[in-house]
Amino acid sequence: MKNKEGEKSMKRIILSMIIKETTMKRKYLSIITLLMVWLVFIFTVNLNAAMAGNETDKAYSPPPPAPNGTSSIRSITLGQLISDGGSHFFKSAGHIDQFFSLVESSEITGPDYRGSQKNLNAAIYYLEQSRAAYLQLKNQAAVTPYNQEVISRLLNFDYDSFQQENGFFQGIFEKVKGYLGAGNVTGIYNEFYSYTGYILDLLYLLKKDIDAGIFPDISTVWSVNKKYSEFKIFGQYVAQVFYRIK
Repeated sequence: MKNKEGEKSMKRIILSMIIKETTMKRKYLSIITLLMVWLVFIFTVNLNAAMAGNETDKAYSPPPPAPNGTSSIRSITLGQLISDGGSHFFKSAGHIDQFFSLVESSEITGPDYRGSQKNLNAAIYYLEQSRAAYLQLKNQAAVTPYNQEVISRLLNFDYDSFQQENGFFQGIFEKVKGYLGAGNVTGIYNEFYSYTGYILDLLYLLKKDIDAGIFPDISTVWSVNKKYSEFKIFGQYVAQVFYRIK
């Protein structure tokens, strides 16, 4: 009898230990999951900033101090416009990636016009917001004096060695070099505006087909993917040059 009671007692102890261990594992797993989510969030924010042409506003003189009781001449800074344009662009790119995913899976599941339309409309909306920010950016930069110290660094930068060191795509980096090597940072912003306009024209073509229930021409889909990718790389190369010279 005592042996049976001892066995039951031992089983209860072992079961209690197992429950405690399982609970602790779940707690650790929850902590690790939250930590991973936080790290992904921080990494994504920093990645977007580094790829959206940040630091280029340092090539311009800061706005003059506002007189007492009045707002600054430039209520929105060049840096804020760069971040705004880049943020909306990456949101657009996220939705167009979802659109591409639906195009890819259509060979198995058939076309999902409703899902495609939803993501395409969102991609267009955010890219229109991005282009509006870049329009304001290029216009504001055009009337803002350059910071001659930063321009001098750009003029004397060894672009060829930097390209070889990083293995950049030569065609895209040559375009970056053409602007920055001449001290023409505003030309970079004009390029941002042109890229978004070209991509929007392609998206409008896709929307016309999707809204009519027609599977989009694959060559147009390829062109959209190519231009989004080119713009991302172009913006990243610009940012990398400015991060190197600062």
